Parts: sequence; C-alpha cells; structure tokens
Amino acid sequence: MFDIKINRVINIKMQRYLISYKFYNGDMQEEGGEMLLEWYEDGGPNKRPEGYEVHSWIFMHQNGSGHSVVSANSLETIWRQWRPWRKFMDINIQPCADLEETIKFFKN
Repeated sequence: MFDIKINRVINIKMQRYLISYKFYNGDMQEEGGEMLLEWYEDGGPNKRPEGYEVHSWIFMHQNGSGHSVVSANSLETIWRQWRPWRKFMDINIQPCADLEETIKFFKN
C-alpha cells in the first residue's frame, strides 16, 4: 500500500523591528568591533537564526551608535542574534512598519 505523509505548514507572521544600539564607551566599541569582525569572518551573516531577516543596517562610528531594521518571528529570535553584544552596548528594540505597512494601517 501507499504511505501518505501530510506536512503541516505553520504560518508564522514576521514582525518588523527597529533595533537601535549605542556602545557604552570607546573601550566597549573597540571590544565589540573585534567581536563583530570575528563573527563576520566566521560566516556570521549566514548563521543568523531561522526566522530573522535583516532589511538594513547602519553604523555611525563617530558616535558609536547604529540601527538595524529586521523582520523576526519573535523577540526571542532577535535576542538569539543580539545577546552576545549586550555587554558592550545599550540595545533598544521596537516594532516598526515600512511605508506600505504604514499606509495600510492608516487606510483601515
């Protein structure tokens, strides 16, 4: 006879977030920068957690701050990515919307 397998598809909605961060001081920025280089050279961007997608990333080295816009399926997923850096910087995570999402919000 035939074996039939049914795979359930779980639709997990991705939420867009703005992640803002600022290094505590110049020493922390230097240590965090070294850690970022190691992460990057070890293939870090390809090892991001499942359910985490980066839309944009900007860092302003002159004042040790930056911002990322990501989509994630949960805050837990975001913290899996950002937890190692929290000892170097203040991290703020806020839900946000792109232009299309904002227009849909105001049309309703």
